[in-house]
Amino acid sequence: MQFSLHGHEYLFVNPALESLFPERIPDKPWMNFGGEKVWPAPQGWDGDGYWPGPPDHILDGGVYECNTENNLVTLKSPVDKRTGLQIQRQFTVNPDVATIDISATFTNKIDKDIRWSVWPVCQVAVDEQAVEQSQIVCPAKKDSKGNAQYKVLHGLANNPQYMCDEAGNLVVAYKYIVGKVGTDSADGWIACVNRSSGKVLVMNFDVADGAEYPDGTSLQVWTQGEGATYSRGRVNIHKSDRKVNPPYMEMEILSPLVKLSPGESYDFQYTISACTIESGMCIKAASKYGVTVSRIHTEKMSDGLHIKGEFGFFNGGFFRMVMDEEAEAKNIKNRVLFETEVSPLSPSIIDIPVDESWSTEKGEILLSFRLYNFKDDFLEEIEKIKIGK
Repeated sequence: MQFSLHGHEYLFVNPALESLFPERIPDKPWMNFGGEKVWPAPQGWDGDGYWPGPPDHILDGGVYECNTENNLVTLKSPVDKRTGLQIQRQFTVNPDVATIDISATFTNKIDKDIRWSVWPVCQVAVDEQAVEQSQIVCPAKKDSKGNAQYKVLHGLANNPQYMCDEAGNLVVAYKYIVGKVGTDSADGWIACVNRSSGKVLVMNFDVADGAEYPDGTSLQVWTQGEGATYSRGRVNIHKSDRKVNPPYMEMEILSPLVKLSPGESYDFQYTISACTIESGMCIKAASKYGVTVSRIHTEKMSDGLHIKGEFGFFNGGFFRMVMDEEAEAKNIKNRVLFETEVSPLSPSIIDIPVDESWSTEKGEILLSFRLYNFKDDFLEEIEKIKIGK
């Protein structure tokens, strides 16, 4: 699958294979076209219960049935006797939101129990003019000092691409070094940020607390580049040649490991969304409706106190600052103190001078920051703060 918005291509397209068709030949090297795909996990080469791809000429490179109905697209794979799986994927597109809703269903098509995790892999493009401006950010469970906990799965143990930001997120800053890292996510999101253009791509999904995941991780990040990895019983050398070994990154999310009896199915749902933030910035958090660059806060300026924050939103609509004290303002129109239009195509930078007329008899005011669509439907409360005494 490819994903673009207003002419910007978010996903990796392999220039060596663009416009070609896959060759479904056993033992043929993997033809990685790029884009977003779904594989079974765990990956491995130790026998049954492990998926030994890619390449996989059925689930990855096979011919899928395709049906379309209005804004719904359904894909169904051939049956793979080795894994016992048939994969069905459904994509729902909403023209009012820069989001695709995706459902990936694994069905057991053989006569014995199987156990797999649904593994969506999103290969994202990096900025060829500013490669090191590409980052993947995801939440991680913290250690006692508040630092992100993660495990290196492939490549250098001291890979300089891996770091922790001030919010405690795992950040993978691309440097064209091959490697893979995984983390047990505290929340179900992962984002790729192009700091040069400000374009952001986010995957959202539900995390099953306490469930068993492949490698003990619900989020993984792969970086394609130069270096060495060990898999398939051998050391693999990845050349420093961007034609043979083109640069890209992978955002990978995983479902819990699920046991399927013959004929049984498991459905894993997630979304892929796009928005824009100010160039040069990175994100601290994400939700179903957007990303946070800087949380709502107050800041003293030369002309007085200002309320500030920075966001990117997947919806077109309105961002409103609302007085949240019903007793102080019964009329809803009087409660809206600030409103601005938002779009996935531009950053939402909030800078509101505090008006003394907002004060209440209590000497302080509770403010709620809310997102609405163009139909004026309430979508999400972004944050609440108090200002005043």
